[in-house]
Parts: sequence; structure tokens; C-alpha cells
Amino acid sequence: MYDPTEEIERFSPFGGTLIREVVPGQANSLKVPENSVEAATGVDRDMFAYVPRTGCPDAKQCQVLMVLRDDPSEESARQLVESLELDKLAEDRHFVLLLPNPTARGWNYDLDPEREDDLSFLVRCFAVLPKSRGGVAGFNGMIFYLATTPAASALVASLAATRPLDCAAAFVGAFPQGYQMPAGAGAPQVAWVIDGNEAAIDRLARVNGPEASCDEPTPGIERHVSQGNPNVRHFVSSGHLDAHEVRLAWELMFSEARRWRNDTYGTYQKRTDFSARGFEAHVRDVSLGVNDGFAHTWYVYVPPQLRGTTRKVPLLFNFHGGNCVPLYCAEQSGWHDVADEQGFIVVYPRASTKKSWNVMDDADRPSDIAFVLALVKRMEETYPIDESRIYLSGFSMGSMMTNALACSYPELFAAAAPFNAQNLGYLSNTQAFMASFTNSMSTLDPEVRSQPSRTRERTDAKAAARAAEGVVCRMPLIQFCGMRDAQVGSQMPFAQPLTDLNRAWLETFDYWKAFNATASSPDEAAVDPQTGIPADEVTVEGGDGRFIRHAWHSQDEGSPSLYQMVAVKNMEHAIDLREVHMAWDFMRRFSRSSDGTLVFQN
Repeated sequence: MYDPTEEIERFSPFGGTLIREVVPGQANSLKVPENSVEAATGVDRDMFAYVPRTGCPDAKQCQVLMVLRDDPSEESARQLVESLELDKLAEDRHFVLLLPNPTARGWNYDLDPEREDDLSFLVRCFAVLPKSRGGVAGFNGMIFYLATTPAASALVASLAATRPLDCAAAFVGAFPQGYQMPAGAGAPQVAWVIDGNEAAIDRLARVNGPEASCDEPTPGIERHVSQGNPNVRHFVSSGHLDAHEVRLAWELMFSEARRWRNDTYGTYQKRTDFSARGFEAHVRDVSLGVNDGFAHTWYVYVPPQLRGTTRKVPLLFNFHGGNCVPLYCAEQSGWHDVADEQGFIVVYPRASTKKSWNVMDDADRPSDIAFVLALVKRMEETYPIDESRIYLSGFSMGSMMTNALACSYPELFAAAAPFNAQNLGYLSNTQAFMASFTNSMSTLDPEVRSQPSRTRERTDAKAAARAAEGVVCRMPLIQFCGMRDAQVGSQMPFAQPLTDLNRAWLETFDYWKAFNATASSPDEAAVDPQTGIPADEVTVEGGDGRFIRHAWHSQDEGSPSLYQMVAVKNMEHAIDLREVHMAWDFMRRFSRSSDGTLVFQN
């Protein structure tokens, strides 16, 4: 999907040209948070690539279409690109086009262990993109395959069956005679089938489960929608491989497919048409007047029912992760969909520099704290914002930003929901932060390690001033973390000895429990054996029991649960959309009076 709201920011020196790219056999992994892939090593090979001269969006919003053919020659690649008008499609829709080359023996679609592992080769083709000559990468949940021959169709079918996370959507035709698809994992699959391939059609009907509907979006094409997830769809076409069929497949299937790696086989989530939804883009806007006129970027979503209203409504800020962009964060979290249901406005800001939030508020970088505070004021001036109900949320480094704002400005924000990262803006400093991710804190100079960040200095000074005046200020906060998230060290139960990141989680829990005046052990009577975390209450939630909620009760009047932590089973560095609904259900109960006092509705 290309949406004009999306910034086009990645251009290649070879834009508009078909180039040969080397795919080293040892380039078997890409280690990028939320965009990693893993494969077996193999022999050195190559592929052809086409990056549109019109450019592409940020890697995590960029789609990759791999086109498989049987002839490894450059001439065959050029002819195929021209005959299927793939270059025109890539230019129009701003995606990366790859044409992996088969070996002299052809594609190993039968997965013969004595031959080169072509499935791993396809994954390596994606893995090399960030450092390729073309220089434009894509997102691991939007890797698509277009098979142009029977052998290529069989290879894609084998990939979808055995490595479903690496195949977000597939276009296949007839299989070679005698080919049998592997049993595979039985994971749902978005696909487009031509040439009357009954074996592929039968497999898709099985893995995608009972149908919710079947319609004909255009003559000669059946669209089958899964009952279990309406974003899982397969198409059966009476057409054949040509430029018209490929463009139809792009518009109806590929452009709408996104497979998030948030469970064993991932989850298909609906793509967001930002323009059609009415997102307001403020790109490189200097009007806020902060950070010496720095050009800040943010996006605003106002639900249709709130446009033009004079009734005051809640406001939520959602902060993207490190090396991410706001619209990626919007699709990842779906906060705008919750806003439609619940009636609030959402802001998706962009970090000031290097797609990285200045959570410590270091003086040598633009202050993202000042940016957000100015944005709060702008929103209150522009929209009918209920100043008592301004909320915070964010993922990964956006979670750190959420924590930093929550602890340093508790009088301004009513509640917070950070996802998948600790309160490192307060607990750490930039040097210690970097050391924690390499588990090398013990080698850091103790003086450097103990140096407080500006976020901590501000937070502690304000807390001391409140204490001197006898003012009590709490911050309701619900923390989410994946139990398999090695990226930020939240694998539970925490192994001994603790890593620096493990320790930061426990320090985060203790910080917010103290902030909210929760009772300490031995009142923490419940201990979930799966997490090892003691709490006042532990409940297992979700129809599949995926969520383990830990709740601590404040010693304030009424004993409200002001701090909760939800551990998510089988979750790496990602989000399950159900978490977002849980977050809103928690936060919406809290508001602030004009003096900053917390108001709680049970």
C-alpha cells in the first residue's frame, strides 16, 4: 500500500535501474529490532534488484516483492520486469523489487537436504538489503512472492508451508508434476492462485479455516475471507500471469497484507489508509517554537465523530520505538482504531533526531521532552482537549519516553501505558544505557554509571518540592512486556545471575511501586510461577490465557491498583492488539483535577 500521507525518505543511487546484488552465503541474519530475520548459511549467490527512482518510505513501512523465475540471466530478468510492467508498478507504489537467481540445477522446491537450501537463500536476499548497493531495505512482515513458473510456484508453496513468517503473501500458479507440498505448520496464509491450482486452493482452505465470506471484488476473481481473522484472505483467479493480473494482485492482496511477528506464526493485521482515515500530517513543522526552531514532525488522528465537536475529549500520545517512524507505530499499535471506538484524539510524534527519543533529555540534542510539552499546548489550543485526561503510551524506546514523561510530569498526564521497555530515562544515563544493552555495566566507571540524567534530576527536584509542600502525586501506570523479549531483557522468569537489562526491569517495577505507595512484601502474596514476579494479585487473561496481569494496590484511601504489569506469553519484541485495549481500559479510569490531584473512577 502506498499512501500519500507516508513520507518518501529512502532513495537509491541506482534508482530506476535493474542492478545485480551479491547475496553472501554467510549473510544469514539481519539483527534489527522488530525487523530481524534468520536463515541457514549457504553458498555465495546473487539476485537482481530494482529500487524505484521515485523512492521508498522508511524500511519498516516498505514492501518487498520477490519475483521468482527459472532463468538466472540478466536478460530474462529484464524481459520479465518489462513484460509484467513490474518497474512501473514499483514506481507507482514505492516498493523494492527483487529477482533472486536460481542455481544451475534450478529451484530446490522438494527441499532436498543434499542441495542448496533455497528457502534460506530467499531469506538472505532480504537480509542483505540494508547494506546492499541499492541501499533501500524493507519490512520483514511485508515480504511478498510472485512465482512465474511451476518450479517457482512450488518453491513459494514450500516456503509458505515451512517458514510462514518469511512469506507474508504469495502469488502462485500451477505446480510441477509430482510435487507434494510439505505438511508444514498449518499457519494461515494470504495468497493469490491462478491456473486452477487445486492443490494450492485446497491447502489454503484448510489452513485459513472456515470462511466468513466469499465475494467477487472484480469479475473472475474470488476472495475468500477467514472467519478467524478477516485480514487472512486468499484469492482464486481465472486469469493468467500477465501485467494486468499482477497489478490486480498488488491492489487487492499484496498492498493490504502485513504479517506482524508477534506470535509463533505471526498475525495478519489490517493496513491503515492514513489519507482515507483523515490523518493530519505535520511534517518538519517549525511552528511549535521549541528547540531553537527545530523542524518537528507529528501526526494527529481525530475520529470522524469528534471532528467539529466542541465537547472536550481525551488526548493520547503514542511514541514509536527506536529506529522507527510514527506511521509504523500507528499500524503496529492501532491506537487510532481504539480512538474510533472510545472517542479520543491520538497524536503520533516523531523523535527529533535519528529516530531515537532523547529520553535522558541530554543537552547536546533537541529536547523531546520540550517538544511533547509544546505539543500538548498546541493540541489544547487547536482541539477541545480535556486537560484532565491526557494519556501516554509507547513501544520499546517509546516506552522509555512514556516512562520518562510519566515520572517527570505526573501532574500533567493522567495515566500511562508503556510497552516493552524499562524506565531507563530515569534509572540510567546515556553511557550506562548503551552499556546495559551489551551487559557491560560492571566495566563502566562507577562515577559515569551513577551520573543522573537530566530527566532524573528534574523528576527528583519536583518530587522534593512536592514533599516539602505536603503534596501527594501518583501516576497510574500499566506496563506490558513480552516474556521472550531478548531485545530488552524481559525473558521471564528472570534467570540468575541477572543481566543488566533484567535488573533494570526489577528496578522499574520497584520504582513505580514506590511512586504509587504500594505495599511491599510480604503483602505481595501471589507469585505466578511463569514469571516469578510477586504481586498483590495475579490473574491470567485472554481467551488463550496469553496475558499474565500483576496488580499492586496503593496504600492510599480506597486501595486502588495504580500499578500493573502484564507479561505476555510467547511474545518477543512486538505488540498483540489486545494489549492496547487492555491499556485503554486501565487508563481511562483516571483523570487529573486542576491542581494535579489524581481522580479515580472504579
